[in-house]
Amino acid sequence: MNQTPQPPAPAPRGAPPATAPSGAPTAPAIDMAVLEARLDESLDVLRDTYAPAPGSGGGWYHELARPEPGTTATALGLLAFVEAGRPFEHFDEGLAFLAERQTASSDALRDGGWATGTSLGMPVVEATGWIARFLARARCDLREDAPDLRRAYRWLLRNQNPDGGWGSLYGCASRVWQTCLALRALCQLNPYDAAVDRGVEWLTADRTAHRPAWGPVPAAAPTVTHTAFVLVTLAEARPGLRTERLLDAYDWLLAHLDPDDDHTWIETYEVSPHGLGSRPVWRLALWHYGLPIALTALLRDPRGPHGPTVARAFRTLARGEVTDPRRNGPPGGGRTSLWTLWWRLETLIALTRVPLAGSADVLHWFPDATVVQRAHARELPVAALLPHRRFADPVALVRRHWSALVLGFVCVSSAFGVTLGAWGWRDFWLSVIVPIVLASVDESLKRRRTPRGPPPAAP
Repeated sequence: MNQTPQPPAPAPRGAPPATAPSGAPTAPAIDMAVLEARLDESLDVLRDTYAPAPGSGGGWYHELARPEPGTTATALGLLAFVEAGRPFEHFDEGLAFLAERQTASSDALRDGGWATGTSLGMPVVEATGWIARFLARARCDLREDAPDLRRAYRWLLRNQNPDGGWGSLYGCASRVWQTCLALRALCQLNPYDAAVDRGVEWLTADRTAHRPAWGPVPAAAPTVTHTAFVLVTLAEARPGLRTERLLDAYDWLLAHLDPDDDHTWIETYEVSPHGLGSRPVWRLALWHYGLPIALTALLRDPRGPHGPTVARAFRTLARGEVTDPRRNGPPGGGRTSLWTLWWRLETLIALTRVPLAGSADVLHWFPDATVVQRAHARELPVAALLPHRRFADPVALVRRHWSALVLGFVCVSSAFGVTLGAWGWRDFWLSVIVPIVLASVDESLKRRRTPRGPPPAAP
Protein backbone atom coordinates (compact mmCIF):
# COMPACT_ATOMS: atom_id res chain seq x y z
CA MET A 1 0.00 0.00 0.00
CA ASN A 2 1.31 3.42 -0.95
CA GLN A 3 0.57 6.55 0.99
CA THR A 4 2.13 9.89 1.80
CA PRO A 5 3.50 10.66 5.30
CA GLN A 6 1.16 12.34 7.73
CA PRO A 7 1.24 16.16 7.44
CA PRO A 8 2.11 18.37 10.42
CA ALA A 9 -0.65 19.42 12.76
CA PRO A 10 -2.35 22.81 12.35
CA ALA A 11 -3.39 25.09 15.17
CA PRO A 12 -5.75 23.40 17.68
CA ARG A 13 -9.29 24.42 18.46
CA GLY A 14 -9.62 27.75 20.14
CA ALA A 15 -6.34 29.11 18.73
CA PRO A 16 -6.13 32.89 18.17
CA PRO A 17 -6.95 34.17 14.70
CA ALA A 18 -4.26 34.18 12.06
CA THR A 19 -2.28 37.38 11.69
CA ALA A 20 -1.30 39.04 8.46
CA PRO A 21 2.27 40.36 7.94
CA SER A 22 1.09 43.87 8.81
CA GLY A 23 -0.13 42.66 12.21
CA ALA A 24 -3.84 42.98 11.39
CA PRO A 25 -5.94 39.87 12.19
CA THR A 26 -7.38 38.07 9.17
CA ALA A 27 -10.77 36.44 9.52
CA PRO A 28 -11.33 33.07 7.79
CA ALA A 29 -13.87 33.34 5.02
CA ILE A 30 -15.66 31.21 2.43
CA ASP A 31 -16.71 33.25 -0.58
CA MET A 32 -19.93 31.65 -1.80
CA ALA A 33 -19.54 33.33 -5.19
CA VAL A 34 -16.19 31.58 -5.66
CA LEU A 35 -17.76 28.33 -4.46
CA GLU A 36 -20.54 28.55 -7.05
CA ALA A 37 -18.04 29.40 -9.79
CA ARG A 38 -15.87 26.37 -8.97
CA LEU A 39 -18.94 24.15 -8.82
CA ASP A 40 -20.09 25.31 -12.25
CA GLU A 41 -16.60 24.81 -13.69
CA SER A 42 -16.45 21.25 -12.36
CA LEU A 43 -19.82 20.39 -13.90
CA ASP A 44 -18.68 21.92 -17.19
CA VAL A 45 -15.69 19.58 -17.18
CA LEU A 46 -18.08 16.63 -16.85
CA ARG A 47 -20.24 17.88 -19.70
CA ASP A 48 -17.20 18.31 -21.92
CA THR A 49 -15.74 14.86 -21.20
CA TYR A 50 -18.91 12.78 -21.56
CA ALA A 51 -18.40 10.07 -24.20
CA PRO A 52 -20.89 7.68 -25.87
CA ALA A 53 -20.32 3.97 -25.33
CA PRO A 54 -20.08 1.44 -28.16
CA GLY A 55 -23.56 0.03 -28.68
CA SER A 56 -25.77 2.17 -26.45
CA GLY A 57 -25.55 4.65 -23.63
CA GLY A 58 -22.51 6.57 -22.55
CA GLY A 59 -20.60 7.96 -19.60
CA TRP A 60 -17.08 8.60 -18.31
CA TYR A 61 -13.86 6.75 -17.63
CA HIS A 62 -11.97 7.71 -14.48
CA GLU A 63 -9.15 9.04 -16.67
CA LEU A 64 -11.09 11.86 -18.30
CA ALA A 65 -8.87 11.90 -21.36
CA ARG A 66 -9.94 8.35 -22.31
CA PRO A 67 -13.17 7.89 -24.29
CA GLU A 68 -14.22 4.40 -23.07
CA PRO A 69 -16.83 4.76 -20.30
CA GLY A 70 -16.59 2.77 -17.08
CA THR A 71 -19.39 1.86 -14.71
CA THR A 72 -18.14 3.48 -11.50
CA ALA A 73 -17.00 6.67 -13.19
CA THR A 74 -20.31 6.96 -15.02
CA ALA A 75 -22.24 6.62 -11.76
CA LEU A 76 -20.08 9.31 -10.15
CA GLY A 77 -20.55 11.66 -13.10
CA LEU A 78 -24.32 11.30 -12.99
CA LEU A 79 -24.35 11.55 -9.19
CA ALA A 80 -22.54 14.88 -9.41
CA PHE A 81 -25.42 16.41 -11.37
CA VAL A 82 -27.98 14.82 -9.03
CA GLU A 83 -26.29 16.18 -5.90
CA ALA A 84 -25.87 19.62 -7.43
CA GLY A 85 -29.52 19.67 -8.55
CA ARG A 86 -28.55 20.40 -12.15
CA PRO A 87 -30.03 18.76 -15.26
CA PHE A 88 -27.81 16.73 -17.59
CA GLU A 89 -28.81 16.11 -21.18
CA HIS A 90 -27.30 12.61 -21.33
CA PHE A 91 -28.71 11.32 -18.04
CA ASP A 92 -30.88 8.65 -19.70
CA GLU A 93 -27.97 7.39 -21.80
CA GLY A 94 -25.80 7.04 -18.71
CA LEU A 95 -28.57 5.16 -16.93
CA ALA A 96 -28.92 2.80 -19.89
CA PHE A 97 -25.17 2.14 -19.84
CA LEU A 98 -25.29 1.15 -16.16
CA ALA A 99 -28.35 -1.07 -16.72
CA GLU A 100 -26.55 -2.90 -19.52
CA ARG A 101 -23.47 -3.54 -17.33
CA GLN A 102 -25.36 -4.90 -14.29
CA THR A 103 -24.40 -8.54 -13.73
CA ALA A 104 -27.09 -11.18 -14.24
CA SER A 105 -26.15 -14.57 -12.81
CA SER A 106 -27.63 -17.63 -11.18
CA ASP A 107 -24.98 -17.20 -8.48
CA ALA A 108 -26.60 -15.18 -5.69
CA LEU A 109 -23.20 -13.69 -4.73
CA ARG A 110 -22.80 -12.23 -8.23
CA ASP A 111 -26.29 -11.34 -9.38
CA GLY A 112 -27.14 -7.63 -9.25
CA GLY A 113 -23.65 -6.21 -8.79
CA TRP A 114 -21.18 -4.40 -11.03
CA ALA A 115 -17.58 -5.19 -11.93
CA THR A 116 -14.65 -2.85 -12.44
CA GLY A 117 -12.30 -2.97 -15.39
CA THR A 118 -9.72 -4.91 -13.34
CA SER A 119 -11.93 -7.34 -11.38
CA LEU A 120 -12.05 -10.05 -14.10
CA GLY A 121 -15.79 -9.55 -14.61
CA MET A 122 -16.67 -10.25 -10.97
CA PRO A 123 -18.91 -7.70 -9.19
CA VAL A 124 -17.14 -5.87 -6.37
CA VAL A 125 -18.08 -3.39 -3.65
CA GLU A 126 -15.81 -0.73 -5.20
CA ALA A 127 -18.27 -0.44 -8.10
CA THR A 128 -21.58 -1.71 -6.68
CA GLY A 129 -21.47 0.53 -3.61
CA TRP A 130 -21.09 3.72 -5.64
CA ILE A 131 -23.67 2.75 -8.29
CA ALA A 132 -26.27 1.65 -5.75
CA ARG A 133 -25.80 4.91 -3.85
CA PHE A 134 -26.25 6.93 -7.03
CA LEU A 135 -29.42 5.06 -8.01
CA ALA A 136 -30.91 5.62 -4.55
CA ARG A 137 -29.96 9.33 -4.48
CA ALA A 138 -31.40 9.81 -7.97
CA ARG A 139 -34.67 8.03 -7.01
CA CYS A 140 -34.40 5.70 -9.97
CA ASP A 141 -36.01 2.70 -8.27
CA LEU A 142 -39.29 3.12 -10.19
CA ARG A 143 -37.80 3.74 -13.63
CA GLU A 144 -38.17 0.79 -15.99
CA ASP A 145 -35.04 1.75 -17.94
CA ALA A 146 -32.88 1.96 -14.80
CA PRO A 147 -30.76 -0.84 -13.31
CA ASP A 148 -32.52 -3.17 -10.88
CA LEU A 149 -31.91 -1.49 -7.55
CA ARG A 150 -33.45 -4.33 -5.53
CA ARG A 151 -30.94 -6.80 -6.94
CA ALA A 152 -28.11 -4.37 -6.16
CA TYR A 153 -29.43 -4.08 -2.59
CA ARG A 154 -29.48 -7.86 -2.20
CA TRP A 155 -25.94 -8.09 -3.62
CA LEU A 156 -24.65 -5.77 -0.91
CA LEU A 157 -26.39 -7.77 1.82
CA ARG A 158 -25.17 -11.13 0.55
CA ASN A 159 -21.58 -9.98 0.21
CA GLN A 160 -21.27 -8.72 3.77
CA ASN A 161 -18.73 -10.77 5.70
CA PRO A 162 -19.73 -12.61 8.90
CA ASP A 163 -17.66 -10.13 10.96
CA GLY A 164 -19.93 -7.27 9.79
CA GLY A 165 -17.51 -5.61 7.39
CA TRP A 166 -17.06 -5.77 3.65
CA GLY A 167 -14.15 -6.66 1.43
CA SER A 168 -14.22 -6.34 -2.34
CA LEU A 169 -16.65 -9.29 -2.31
CA TYR A 170 -17.76 -12.01 0.06
CA GLY A 171 -14.87 -13.92 1.62
CA CYS A 172 -12.27 -11.19 1.11
CA ALA A 173 -10.85 -9.65 4.27
CA SER A 174 -12.95 -6.74 5.50
CA ARG A 175 -11.43 -3.35 4.82
CA VAL A 176 -12.38 0.11 6.08
CA TRP A 177 -12.89 1.79 2.70
CA GLN A 178 -15.09 -0.98 1.27
CA THR A 179 -17.16 -1.14 4.45
CA CYS A 180 -17.80 2.60 4.22
CA LEU A 181 -18.81 2.31 0.56
CA ALA A 182 -21.33 -0.43 1.35
CA LEU A 183 -22.72 1.40 4.39
CA ARG A 184 -23.17 4.69 2.50
CA ALA A 185 -25.15 2.83 -0.15
CA LEU A 186 -27.26 0.92 2.37
CA CYS A 187 -28.00 4.10 4.32
CA GLN A 188 -29.71 5.42 1.18
CA LEU A 189 -31.47 2.14 0.41
CA ASN A 190 -32.59 0.99 3.86
CA PRO A 191 -30.93 2.63 6.89
CA TYR A 192 -32.86 0.35 9.26
CA ASP A 193 -31.45 -2.91 7.89
CA ALA A 194 -29.59 -5.02 10.45
CA ALA A 195 -26.63 -5.08 8.06
CA VAL A 196 -26.09 -1.39 8.78
CA ASP A 197 -25.89 -2.07 12.52
CA ARG A 198 -23.34 -4.83 11.98
CA GLY A 199 -21.27 -2.63 9.68
CA VAL A 200 -21.23 0.27 12.15
CA GLU A 201 -20.27 -2.13 14.92
CA TRP A 202 -17.34 -3.44 12.84
CA LEU A 203 -16.11 0.12 12.23
CA THR A 204 -16.33 1.26 15.84
CA ALA A 205 -15.67 -1.93 17.83
CA ASP A 206 -11.95 -1.51 18.54
CA ARG A 207 -11.73 2.28 18.82
CA THR A 208 -10.13 3.54 22.04
CA ALA A 209 -8.81 6.85 23.32
CA HIS A 210 -5.34 5.73 22.20
CA ARG A 211 -6.58 4.57 18.77
CA PRO A 212 -9.35 7.01 17.80
CA ALA A 213 -8.62 7.03 14.05
CA TRP A 214 -8.75 4.52 11.18
CA GLY A 215 -6.41 3.13 8.56
CA PRO A 216 -7.03 0.88 5.51
CA VAL A 217 -7.55 -2.14 7.78
CA PRO A 218 -8.19 -2.27 11.53
CA ALA A 219 -4.56 -3.05 12.43
CA ALA A 220 -2.98 -0.47 10.07
CA ALA A 221 -1.68 2.94 11.03
CA PRO A 222 -4.37 5.64 10.80
CA THR A 223 -4.59 8.02 7.86
CA VAL A 224 -6.38 11.31 7.34
CA THR A 225 -8.27 9.91 4.35
CA HIS A 226 -9.67 6.77 6.00
CA THR A 227 -10.51 8.54 9.25
CA ALA A 228 -12.37 11.26 7.37
CA PHE A 229 -14.28 8.73 5.24
CA VAL A 230 -15.35 6.78 8.33
CA LEU A 231 -16.58 9.96 10.02
CA VAL A 232 -18.59 10.90 6.91
CA THR A 233 -20.07 7.38 6.87
CA LEU A 234 -20.97 7.40 10.56
CA ALA A 235 -22.61 10.82 10.18
CA GLU A 236 -24.90 9.29 7.55
CA ALA A 237 -25.47 5.96 9.28
CA ARG A 238 -25.87 7.37 12.80
CA PRO A 239 -26.76 11.09 12.52
CA GLY A 240 -27.36 11.50 16.26
CA LEU A 241 -24.18 9.74 17.40
CA ARG A 242 -22.11 11.87 19.80
CA THR A 243 -19.75 9.81 21.92
CA GLU A 244 -16.37 10.62 23.44
CA ARG A 245 -14.71 8.18 21.02
CA LEU A 246 -16.32 9.92 18.07
CA LEU A 247 -15.25 13.36 19.28
CA ASP A 248 -11.73 12.01 19.83
CA ALA A 249 -11.68 10.94 16.18
CA TYR A 250 -12.73 14.43 15.03
CA ASP A 251 -9.98 15.93 17.21
CA TRP A 252 -7.43 13.52 15.73
CA LEU A 253 -8.47 14.48 12.21
CA LEU A 254 -8.23 18.18 12.99
CA ALA A 255 -4.80 17.75 14.56
CA HIS A 256 -3.35 15.74 11.63
CA LEU A 257 -4.88 17.61 8.69
CA ASP A 258 -2.86 20.18 6.79
CA PRO A 259 -5.46 22.41 5.07
CA ASP A 260 -2.84 23.66 2.61
CA ASP A 261 -1.95 20.16 1.33
CA ASP A 262 -4.00 18.37 -1.34
CA HIS A 263 -3.06 15.01 0.24
CA THR A 264 -3.51 12.90 -2.89
CA TRP A 265 -2.36 9.26 -2.93
CA ILE A 266 -3.29 5.78 -4.19
CA GLU A 267 -4.19 2.77 -2.05
CA THR A 268 -3.41 -0.54 -3.75
CA TYR A 269 -4.20 -4.05 -2.54
CA GLU A 270 -4.66 -7.58 -3.85
CA VAL A 271 -8.03 -9.29 -4.09
CA SER A 272 -8.47 -13.06 -3.98
CA PRO A 273 -12.16 -13.92 -4.48
CA HIS A 274 -11.84 -17.49 -3.18
CA GLY A 275 -9.83 -16.81 -0.06
CA LEU A 276 -6.24 -15.98 0.84
CA GLY A 277 -3.71 -17.66 -1.44
CA SER A 278 -6.28 -18.87 -3.99
CA ARG A 279 -6.48 -18.00 -7.66
CA PRO A 280 -7.34 -15.84 -9.52
CA VAL A 281 -5.82 -12.77 -7.88
CA TRP A 282 -6.08 -9.22 -9.15
CA ARG A 283 -4.90 -5.86 -7.91
CA LEU A 284 -7.19 -2.92 -7.27
CA ALA A 285 -6.19 0.72 -6.85
CA LEU A 286 -8.22 3.42 -5.10
CA TRP A 287 -7.66 7.11 -5.79
CA HIS A 288 -7.65 9.01 -2.51
CA TYR A 289 -7.96 12.78 -2.42
CA GLY A 290 -7.83 13.32 1.32
CA LEU A 291 -8.35 17.07 1.72
CA PRO A 292 -11.93 17.35 0.40
CA ILE A 293 -12.99 14.17 2.22
CA ALA A 294 -11.55 15.58 5.44
CA LEU A 295 -13.31 18.90 4.88
CA THR A 296 -16.62 17.11 4.35
CA ALA A 297 -16.04 15.21 7.60
CA LEU A 298 -15.20 18.35 9.59
CA LEU A 299 -18.47 19.91 8.45
CA ARG A 300 -20.25 17.03 10.26
CA ASP A 301 -18.54 17.63 13.61
CA PRO A 302 -21.36 17.57 16.22
CA ARG A 303 -19.71 20.54 17.97
CA GLY A 304 -19.73 22.61 14.79
CA PRO A 305 -17.04 23.05 12.15
CA HIS A 306 -13.65 24.53 13.02
CA GLY A 307 -13.92 27.75 11.02
CA PRO A 308 -10.23 28.59 10.35
CA THR A 309 -9.43 25.05 9.18
CA VAL A 310 -12.52 24.85 6.98
CA ALA A 311 -11.73 28.22 5.40
CA ARG A 312 -8.09 27.32 4.71
CA ALA A 313 -9.09 23.97 3.20
CA PHE A 314 -11.66 25.70 1.00
CA ARG A 315 -9.01 28.15 -0.16
CA THR A 316 -6.82 25.23 -1.24
CA LEU A 317 -9.69 23.49 -3.06
CA ALA A 318 -10.76 26.71 -4.79
CA ARG A 319 -7.36 27.47 -6.26
CA GLY A 320 -7.44 27.99 -10.00
CA GLU A 321 -4.88 25.32 -10.84
CA VAL A 322 -7.23 22.53 -9.75
CA THR A 323 -10.23 23.82 -11.65
CA ASP A 324 -9.82 21.57 -14.67
CA PRO A 325 -8.11 18.23 -13.92
CA ARG A 326 -7.76 17.49 -17.64
CA ARG A 327 -5.14 20.22 -17.98
CA ASN A 328 -3.12 19.61 -14.83
CA GLY A 329 -0.64 16.78 -14.93
CA PRO A 330 0.07 13.73 -17.08
CA PRO A 331 -2.34 10.77 -17.38
CA GLY A 332 -2.16 8.62 -14.28
CA GLY A 333 -0.94 11.49 -12.15
CA GLY A 334 -4.24 12.04 -10.33
CA ARG A 335 -5.05 15.48 -11.77
CA THR A 336 -6.66 13.94 -14.86
CA SER A 337 -8.78 11.54 -12.82
CA LEU A 338 -12.50 11.83 -12.29
CA TRP A 339 -11.85 10.89 -8.67
CA THR A 340 -9.99 14.14 -8.11
CA LEU A 341 -12.89 16.06 -9.60
CA TRP A 342 -15.56 14.09 -7.75
CA TRP A 343 -14.21 14.44 -4.21
CA ARG A 344 -13.70 18.15 -4.67
CA LEU A 345 -17.16 18.60 -6.18
CA GLU A 346 -18.88 16.60 -3.40
CA THR A 347 -17.23 18.83 -0.82
CA LEU A 348 -18.27 22.03 -2.58
CA ILE A 349 -21.86 20.78 -2.61
CA ALA A 350 -21.60 19.90 1.10
CA LEU A 351 -20.45 23.45 1.85
CA THR A 352 -23.61 24.81 0.23
CA ARG A 353 -25.82 22.59 2.42
CA VAL A 354 -24.34 22.22 5.87
CA PRO A 355 -25.03 25.01 8.38
CA LEU A 356 -21.90 26.27 10.07
CA ALA A 357 -23.49 26.40 13.52
CA GLY A 358 -23.55 23.51 15.99
CA SER A 359 -26.47 22.48 18.17
CA ALA A 360 -25.24 24.41 21.25
CA ASP A 361 -23.95 27.49 19.43
CA VAL A 362 -25.54 30.95 19.59
CA LEU A 363 -26.50 32.83 16.44
CA HIS A 364 -26.49 36.63 16.56
CA TRP A 365 -28.47 38.19 13.72
CA PHE A 366 -27.45 41.72 12.81
CA PRO A 367 -28.89 43.81 9.97
CA ASP A 368 -25.85 43.18 7.75
CA ALA A 369 -24.13 40.15 9.29
CA THR A 370 -24.62 36.91 11.22
CA VAL A 371 -22.22 35.93 13.99
CA VAL A 372 -21.93 32.32 15.16
CA GLN A 373 -20.88 32.15 18.79
CA ARG A 374 -19.45 28.75 19.69
CA ALA A 375 -20.83 26.85 22.67
CA HIS A 376 -17.57 27.06 24.63
CA ALA A 377 -17.68 30.88 24.38
CA ARG A 378 -21.39 31.45 24.88
CA GLU A 379 -20.88 33.36 28.15
CA LEU A 380 -18.64 35.98 26.53
CA PRO A 381 -20.02 39.24 25.12
CA VAL A 382 -20.06 39.42 21.35
CA ALA A 383 -17.65 42.35 21.33
CA ALA A 384 -15.02 40.17 23.02
CA LEU A 385 -15.17 37.67 20.13
CA LEU A 386 -14.36 40.19 17.43
CA PRO A 387 -10.77 41.04 16.48
CA HIS A 388 -9.58 44.49 17.51
CA ARG A 389 -6.79 46.60 16.14
CA ARG A 390 -4.36 47.86 18.74
CA PHE A 391 -3.25 50.96 16.83
CA ALA A 392 -5.15 53.14 14.40
CA ASP A 393 -3.75 53.47 10.90
CA PRO A 394 -3.18 57.24 10.35
CA VAL A 395 -3.05 56.91 6.57
CA ALA A 396 -6.36 55.06 6.45
CA LEU A 397 -7.86 57.57 8.88
CA VAL A 398 -6.90 60.50 6.66
CA ARG A 399 -8.19 58.77 3.51
CA ARG A 400 -11.52 58.06 5.13
CA HIS A 401 -12.11 61.42 6.88
CA TRP A 402 -10.15 63.85 4.71
CA SER A 403 -13.14 66.13 4.07
CA ALA A 404 -13.86 66.47 7.80
CA LEU A 405 -10.20 67.22 8.46
CA VAL A 406 -10.16 69.94 5.77
CA LEU A 407 -13.30 71.57 7.21
CA GLY A 408 -11.84 71.42 10.71
CA PHE A 409 -8.66 73.09 9.47
CA VAL A 410 -10.74 75.84 7.82
CA CYS A 411 -12.67 76.43 11.07
CA VAL A 412 -9.53 76.61 13.19
CA SER A 413 -7.82 78.93 10.71
CA SER A 414 -10.86 81.24 10.55
CA ALA A 415 -11.13 81.35 14.33
CA PHE A 416 -7.43 82.18 14.54
CA GLY A 417 -8.03 85.03 12.05
CA VAL A 418 -10.79 86.45 14.28
CA THR A 419 -8.45 86.34 17.26
CA LEU A 420 -5.84 88.33 15.35
CA GLY A 421 -8.49 90.87 14.27
CA ALA A 422 -8.26 90.08 10.57
CA TRP A 423 -12.08 89.85 10.44
CA GLY A 424 -15.00 89.84 12.83
CA TRP A 425 -17.03 87.09 14.47
CA ARG A 426 -20.05 87.86 12.30
CA ASP A 427 -18.04 87.22 9.16
CA PHE A 428 -16.73 84.00 10.72
CA TRP A 429 -20.23 82.65 11.43
CA LEU A 430 -21.78 83.66 8.11
CA SER A 431 -18.93 82.58 5.82
CA VAL A 432 -17.73 79.41 7.59
CA ILE A 433 -19.91 77.89 10.29
CA VAL A 434 -23.39 78.35 8.78
CA PRO A 435 -22.45 76.80 5.35
CA ILE A 436 -20.83 73.85 7.11
CA VAL A 437 -23.90 73.25 9.29
CA LEU A 438 -26.26 73.46 6.28
CA ALA A 439 -24.12 71.09 4.25
CA SER A 440 -24.04 68.59 7.15
CA VAL A 441 -27.84 68.67 7.56
CA ASP A 442 -28.36 68.19 3.80
CA GLU A 443 -25.99 65.20 3.73
CA SER A 444 -27.73 63.65 6.73
CA LEU A 445 -31.13 63.97 5.04
CA LYS A 446 -29.78 62.35 1.87
CA ARG A 447 -28.61 59.30 3.79
CA ARG A 448 -31.97 58.85 5.46
CA ARG A 449 -33.92 58.87 2.23
CA THR A 450 -35.17 55.45 1.15
CA PRO A 451 -33.40 54.38 -2.04
CA ARG A 452 -35.64 53.90 -5.00
CA GLY A 453 -35.90 50.44 -6.51
CA PRO A 454 -35.27 49.62 -10.15
CA PRO A 455 -37.91 50.60 -12.70
CA PRO A 456 -40.53 47.93 -13.47
CA ALA A 457 -39.81 45.61 -16.33
CA ALA A 458 -41.40 46.44 -19.64
CA PRO A 459 -44.42 44.29 -20.49
